[in-house]
Amino acid sequence: MLTLKNAAVSGVLVAAVAAVGAQTPARSAAVKLQPGETAVPGQCLTRQELDLNQRLQALTRPTRGAEAGEDGDDPVRFDPNHLVGRWNVDGVVPESPLGPAGDMAGVDVVRHLRDCTFESVLQVKGFGPPYSVKTLVLYDRQAGYMVRSEQDSRGFQILKGGILGGDAGGYFSHHWQTAEFTHSGKRIRLQGSSFFASPDNHRVRMQISVDDGPWVAYGTLWWRRDGVPAK
Repeated sequence: MLTLKNAAVSGVLVAAVAAVGAQTPARSAAVKLQPGETAVPGQCLTRQELDLNQRLQALTRPTRGAEAGEDGDDPVRFDPNHLVGRWNVDGVVPESPLGPAGDMAGVDVVRHLRDCTFESVLQVKGFGPPYSVKTLVLYDRQAGYMVRSEQDSRGFQILKGGILGGDAGGYFSHHWQTAEFTHSGKRIRLQGSSFFASPDNHRVRMQISVDDGPWVAYGTLWWRRDGVPAK
């Protein structure tokens, strides 16, 4: 039997639920890439892509992926201009036909040339004689494909290419392979992944195959923006 006391409590609960419902905000609109191709001087991404990234980063709710259908947000665009600057590089590499094993340390300076083209000079020391690597980077932002042409002062050239993809959280990975090249009388192939966790650091994991042998680990290198301490 519903007593007056129970009825009063029920009335309070109903009122409370109604109040909460009234305060619940409407589902926010999806963040979508606006149509258009407006170039921005000194940038790889278009004005529309830069605006998309800014709007996504300003969200106070979790991003919604493709599973949300029409209400899903477009993914963050990889911005290669984050590569521009001075980077401290360190890691450990095993012995290989490319050189002895040891702790590697270096400084990489990256600059923007034009559009989605960049160049860098990496100065390396720490194992064997010092050497340098001059790199030309080309990024196809529409296909999500990055190519790196690396001229190594040790006497060989490497061409790396592969898809660069990301997730709703803004983490990106470049999965690449090299064309076969010869050094120290050995036929060498490299493959790996470059993981971009933030604009201030990225990690490169590598594997090597010699004379069509099995793929084996070839170390992990870290790029940290100059002035950003290692964690």
